[in-house]
Amino acid sequence: MPAPRHRTLLHLALLGLVAAAAAATAPPSAGEGGTTDRADIPQQAALRFDPPTLDLGEMLAGQPKSAMLTVTNTSDAPVTVASMKGGCGCTTLGAHPTEAIPAGASFSVEVTVDPGMRTGISLRKPVYVKLADGRIESMHVVGRVKTVIAVAPDQIEAVGPVAEVTASLALESVDGAPFRVTGSTPSDLVVTQRPAGASGRFEIELDLGAWERAGRPPTVMLSTDRADARQLAIPVKFADAVAMFRLPVAQVGSARDESVQDALLRDIDARIPASSRSTQFRMRLHRESGMLFVHGTAADLDSVRAAVRSLPPSREVRESVPSPKT
Repeated sequence: MPAPRHRTLLHLALLGLVAAAAAATAPPSAGEGGTTDRADIPQQAALRFDPPTLDLGEMLAGQPKSAMLTVTNTSDAPVTVASMKGGCGCTTLGAHPTEAIPAGASFSVEVTVDPGMRTGISLRKPVYVKLADGRIESMHVVGRVKTVIAVAPDQIEAVGPVAEVTASLALESVDGAPFRVTGSTPSDLVVTQRPAGASGRFEIELDLGAWERAGRPPTVMLSTDRADARQLAIPVKFADAVAMFRLPVAQVGSARDESVQDALLRDIDARIPASSRSTQFRMRLHRESGMLFVHGTAADLDSVRAAVRSLPPSREVRESVPSPKT
């Protein structure tokens, strides 16, 4: 049998195990953060949205669509709505009650979504409701933007000088119904269209020079006589013309070398007339290699070339022309 001292130590160890087990299964006391209002316990939602997801169904490009949303206070106390708003500017909401909403009471609000001009896409837009106590609850509005007239390709690519360049597009009504192209923005964008009258399909040539003269908008528009496709938006992907010039290199951390480069940049910039700069014109210098990258139109690049040629040879600035591939 164990000695008395050993029996005492064994008894104390067993008591310790029992106490630890009891502490692990007992609910925490209020002083230990055991109350139900702990920050890490999520609060129950106070609002119910009907429908839970507001489906606007099929939508037409450029034509906002609205539907009613019902909001119910499902808590056991009155709540006050501080604000209701969409997650972006394309989603707007009607007026909401400013007085407290009793427990179990409901109100309705109109939700409107502007789908924009892109077709063939699905939309999912959030709506946020902020309560006076700081809580924020949300739901979503969904819809699908119908393609009435398909455009191929779905974007125009403009690269470098485009003054005398045309872009070709094919327009075709999805349901086969005939339509007419009635105009464009810019107004002189369309050069030719075949056939000339109403048709379910057109081949169109666009003058990119007209797009450039209009300030190179990111999207051009074609108007039609179809009520469900009044305007077609075609994005323009533009790649600037680029030229590279070599300046004296700057050693890392050398204030003197950087000062030389800065003086050259100021001198080049001063020799370029402000009137000849397009909105795309920009210069970017990589100091360690001394490479100056110039982006813009062909006229922009020619202005920089003229400015560089007017510098004394001692300034050691020259255009870097890629070697032809063999």
